[in-house]
Amino acid sequence: MPDTSVIVRCKNCLMLNRVLQSRLTSKPVCGNCKTVIEVPQAPIWAKAESFDREISYWPETLLVVFTASMCLHCKIIDPLLKDLALKRSGKLKVMKVDVETDEYLAQRFAVTKTPTFIVYRNAAEVIRVDGAPKDKADLVTWIDNLMGFTSY
Repeated sequence: MPDTSVIVRCKNCLMLNRVLQSRLTSKPVCGNCKTVIEVPQAPIWAKAESFDREISYWPETLLVVFTASMCLHCKIIDPLLKDLALKRSGKLKVMKVDVETDEYLAQRFAVTKTPTFIVYRNAAEVIRVDGAPKDKADLVTWIDNLMGFTSY
């Protein structure tokens, strides 16, 4: 299987860098400023003050999941989100928003059900799904299909 490359943005100089997927775990450096490029390998918690910046700086597919601590479906899909973020690092970034602690983002996106999934591609919202999928495999299939599209 050929090693595919991913495009990641340097947080220091905002330069786009092409990195082989096999080298993502070995701390790749920016070709411009030589800063280590951080590629998330697990879901990250979003903060209201950096939410828009995280979306606009990520050049690939970004999955935002609005969760709640008392939501049973959120607890069920949590290991799946961790697995998605690890196996598709560089191609998919998973951000989680706790609607109980970050009410601003919950109100801004009119979240009424948890989990709520919003997918962004090149900083543009592609699709939104309110509520849990019927099966965990449906979520993986849905994300893989969205990542495979080249235009929207």
